Amino acid sequence: MKNELLKKISILSVSFIVVSGGAVAANIPAMAKTFADVPLSTVEMLSTIPALFIIVSVLMSNTIARYLGYKRTIAIGIAIVLVSGIIPAITNNFWIIFISRALFGIGIGLFNSLLIAIISHFYDGDERSAMIGFQSAFEGLGGMTATFAVGQLLKIDWQTSFWVYLSALPVLILFLLFVPNVTYDEIRKEKSLNTSVKRVANNKANNEAEVGKRAFLGYIVLLVIVVVIYMSIAVKVTTLMTTLGYGDATDSSNILALIGVGAMAAGFLFGKVYRVTKKYTLPLAFFFMSIGMLLIGSSNSIFQTGIGAIICGFSVRTFIPYLFNKINASTAGNAGYRTSLLLVGFNFGSAFSPYGIALLERVYPVSSVRDIFFIEAAMMVILALIGVVLATKKPVEDEQPLVAE
Repeated sequence: MKNELLKKISILSVSFIVVSGGAVAANIPAMAKTFADVPLSTVEMLSTIPALFIIVSVLMSNTIARYLGYKRTIAIGIAIVLVSGIIPAITNNFWIIFISRALFGIGIGLFNSLLIAIISHFYDGDERSAMIGFQSAFEGLGGMTATFAVGQLLKIDWQTSFWVYLSALPVLILFLLFVPNVTYDEIRKEKSLNTSVKRVANNKANNEAEVGKRAFLGYIVLLVIVVVIYMSIAVKVTTLMTTLGYGDATDSSNILALIGVGAMAAGFLFGKVYRVTKKYTLPLAFFFMSIGMLLIGSSNSIFQTGIGAIICGFSVRTFIPYLFNKINASTAGNAGYRTSLLLVGFNFGSAFSPYGIALLERVYPVSSVRDIFFIEAAMMVILALIGVVLATKKPVEDEQPLVAE
């Protein structure tokens, strides 16, 4: 029993560093001053470039796991995160820092999608549901903790704040000690067996798979849009607070940490929330996210901005586990591949969010930094209304279970 608990903690601890790449967003103003000869847009990419390289390594991770096994691949990814994460703390060369942030993304991508496969391998039914929710909660907790720590270390200087990535060391040790190795063939056999059972049990599997393909493409597009909107908090909240004069860089870092509070709460409560909201989970998540964006855009205080950040964190971390659970309950038999593609969509939206926000500002000319949040709140309301219409048309019995049994 003790070893089982340590195994769960060790698996979940890896999720603690999954979203830590954006924790240094509050560093950007200070780094821009240090690297005054580098274009601001390039300096800003230091907070988003990891997401771009996560896309590349997520697509490679399953191939690497085929030869090295899941445990070794995940461990290598954690080690890369550890080394590349602290490089900016010991060098003032911008381009070395830039490359280290790219490597950081490669490290995250190596284990990001594999974590879902590991959880699905070791756990079934309600336990799997709980672990997927906890995995999302640990991501939120990790993002919150890292962002808060960065904000405090910023009081010394921006380089010191990068020592926060030493947190990857105990994660690596725990994972190596308490998580058994899982080979690619073991998981592939499970998928083949599950797929065969489902096809025997359901003569409509082929038709459902085709419908699933169309729905899945819609999920990816939706995910990219929502992530671009969500990431505008990280990209714009420091500017919002400093421009309006009610906060500084440390305050904005604390606001970003509060997103993690909402995300953590959503992860722990996801199973209970889903059992109540069922097919209306997505529109409700979008509606509450619009409220969060509206609160941030209209704010003149740290308190109101913090409440909006918590609501947005809760909303997004209700939306994302919902997608992962839907995919893992799929009868198409390729949940692992689709999980990787969802992560690609997430990180694509994250990496290019500054450009997506710039596009919104061009399409809908803004007169102040507040306006972008109002525009995004309106977009989330529209998505919520579309979700309600689609959910209303869908019979309750067609709703898939939370996870495949």
